[in-house]
Amino acid sequence: MNWEKIAEVCQRELEQVRSELPDSAAFFPQPERIAETFLNHERDMNEAVEVAVRQFAAERTWPPLSPLERTMLSFRLDFAASLATLLAQQPRPWVDIDDPTQAEPRLRWLLIFAWENEGFSTLHENFSRVLLRTAP
Repeated sequence: MNWEKIAEVCQRELEQVRSELPDSAAFFPQPERIAETFLNHERDMNEAVEVAVRQFAAERTWPPLSPLERTMLSFRLDFAASLATLLAQQPRPWVDIDDPTQAEPRLRWLLIFAWENEGFSTLHENFSRVLLRTAP
C-alpha cells in the first residue's frame, strides 16, 4: 500500500469515526482548559487507542471503542491522513512503491510513532496558542 492509498484509508476512516462522534464539548467542557483536558484524555486513552490502531493496521477492523477513545482516535486519523497525503506528494528521489507488506508498518508508523513524535506535541502547542489568542 503506497502513501496515497494510506491517505485515502485514513481519510475514509476519519470521516466514518467523526460521523459517529458526540459533540466535542462533551469531552472538552471548559474551553479555557482545553489543552490540559486534551493532555489528560491523551494520556488516559493512549493505550486503548494504540491497541485499536495496531488491530486496524493488521486487520482493517476497529475494536469496540468508547466515544472518548474514538474522539482521541479521530485526532490521530486526521494527523495521519494529512501526513500521508504529504508523503504521497514527496519529490524524487523518494519514489514510493506499492508493496503490500509495507501497509501494516506504515500505518503503525503514522498513527503511533509519528503521532508521538510530531502530531500530539504540535496539536497540544496549537491548543495552547489558540487559547492565548482568545483569552480576554
